[in-house]
Amino acid sequence: MTARSAPRMRTINICSMVIVTIVSAAMLIVMRNALIAQSQEQDLGAIYQRCQNAVEHLQDSSDYLSETAQLFVSTGDKSYLKSYFEEVTLNDRRGNALQDLRAYSDDSDAVNALSDAYNTSDTLSEIECYAFVLAADAYGIEDLPAELDGITLKKADAALSSDEKIKRANDLVNNEEYAKYKQEIRDEAQRSSNLLIENLSKDFEESHARLSHIYESLGIRAALVLCVLFTVILSTNLLLLRPIAKFEKNIRAGERLEPRGAQELRYLVDAYNEMYEINRNRTESLDFEAHNDALTGLLNRGSFDELLTQHKANSALILVDVDNFKQFNDVHGHEMGDAILVEVAATLHSVFRSSDYICRIGGDEFAVIMTDVDAGMTGVIERKIGSATTFLRDTSNGLPPATISVGVAFGTHEVSDSELFRKADSALYEVKRRGRNGLSFAS
Repeated sequence: MTARSAPRMRTINICSMVIVTIVSAAMLIVMRNALIAQSQEQDLGAIYQRCQNAVEHLQDSSDYLSETAQLFVSTGDKSYLKSYFEEVTLNDRRGNALQDLRAYSDDSDAVNALSDAYNTSDTLSEIECYAFVLAADAYGIEDLPAELDGITLKKADAALSSDEKIKRANDLVNNEEYAKYKQEIRDEAQRSSNLLIENLSKDFEESHARLSHIYESLGIRAALVLCVLFTVILSTNLLLLRPIAKFEKNIRAGERLEPRGAQELRYLVDAYNEMYEINRNRTESLDFEAHNDALTGLLNRGSFDELLTQHKANSALILVDVDNFKQFNDVHGHEMGDAILVEVAATLHSVFRSSDYICRIGGDEFAVIMTDVDAGMTGVIERKIGSATTFLRDTSNGLPPATISVGVAFGTHEVSDSELFRKADSALYEVKRRGRNGLSFAS
């Protein structure tokens, strides 16, 4: 059942009151009191919806500011900076959301929770504004918004190169501290939402109690009205209270929420699951960054050390160096040098198997751990390295030609991982001693 097809608590209450009105048509006083109670419940629903909208608007505005800040520092596109401060100063959805909640809700705890989320969002804004100044300086952007006039870079940050400043700015809006503040905003917004739901449940229970008191004086018709009220209470339990209890267990267990209950709750579930996926993806991204090289996407040195220990037997360790890479950088520039490293990584991926492990273990140093091979497969390795050399000499991709030096050693159960690396490194040194641009196998 989708969110739109799920029943709404407000609709259920209205239908129930219609039945009560029909049954109590001859009882004007009871009908009048019932209509008053119905109006009160509708007002509660409307107020609750406004309060929930306020919570969602603050969360949406915070997410929008974070996304816009991250886009500006990573691209240098000034339109994102303009959008950011339009949201802060002109739209001010965060401030309006907090004002709306204070105007419509008498639950001070819910208001305080949202106020905490607002204050944390302001803390994030300070971090983002500093990152703006840092990134703008790196991109050479002038004529910054007046809101950034009073921000001065720290001496250490001001001394960084342009690339380092951009990296530093990106780190400020993507690091663990930033993610922690984002999570605090979500948690406080969720707490505010939970408090509103709890307050709404209490208000509904009080409203139902008043209705029950009205119909107690009636005979058969009163019994019918009580049945209607029982239906409402049961619906509230099935569509609101039980789902909330289940949601609490899922949230404590760190799990996604299963759509259930009334339509209003399903919208909240969708919002929570969306934030859950964003957080999960961010965690996976951080895990990838911890094990992979940022430039080439290959496994990094730490991953290489672990893999070499696990796969040294029945394997071949291939060490690859880009020849004269320092001179290449001096002649063609670091940007072209990075492009060559990426090209080498892509070339190694294309010539080796998916079961082989390709790593970048240093600046211009690469390593390949071929699995399930032995010393009788030197010809296979020679062909693969030959193909790689041919690809790197091709200049049709706009890059200058490059050559590589390669040293190979075969692993066995008797050889330690450090000894295997030493042998491959010695073979690589032999190639360099002969003038580079070649392949050597360890004896």
